[in-house]
Amino acid sequence: MNFRISFVLFVLAAVLGGYVLFFELQKGQTREPDAPWFYNVNERDITQISVTHLGENQTFNKQDGSWYFDNGPGSLSQVVNIDRWGGIPLLVTGPRSSRLLEENVSNLAQFGLSEPVSHISILLRDGRQVNVLLGDLTADGSDNYASLEGSASVFLVDATWGEVLNRLVSEPPVLPEAPVPSN
Repeated sequence: MNFRISFVLFVLAAVLGGYVLFFELQKGQTREPDAPWFYNVNERDITQISVTHLGENQTFNKQDGSWYFDNGPGSLSQVVNIDRWGGIPLLVTGPRSSRLLEENVSNLAQFGLSEPVSHISILLRDGRQVNVLLGDLTADGSDNYASLEGSASVFLVDATWGEVLNRLVSEPPVLPEAPVPSN
């Protein structure tokens, strides 16, 4: 091959490479939008967490930086087991939903939200309250239908989120009893 043909082939390869570099590779991958927040609160603002599951309730209050079982008015007798409690306040700051299922639902009963399986109430420092309703599981069992009390929007929230919070009622985070020395 002579020099002229080699030069023309080199220029064509450079032009084609430049085109691919600037136009094709610059497009990049299309990024899926982040899942919407179901709700979002600041962990430092949470002063009380109350979970009602299948008619049973457990309430926890934060006082002086520690979390206690709420056993009635003026009674903060038992500290929660921090090994079991550790991430719960962060967990209730708000999950990302799998997606917003419907924005304006007229019949919440079709999602199990007229009589929810679980009700999570989060009291904030400024007196506001976030009331979360967890309804039925989806057909594949991976999500719960969820809504905020007073809202007509229905979200899908990962089922494990609800399971962890429901365990606060079925298996409260009590401190293990100290072993009694035997003689």
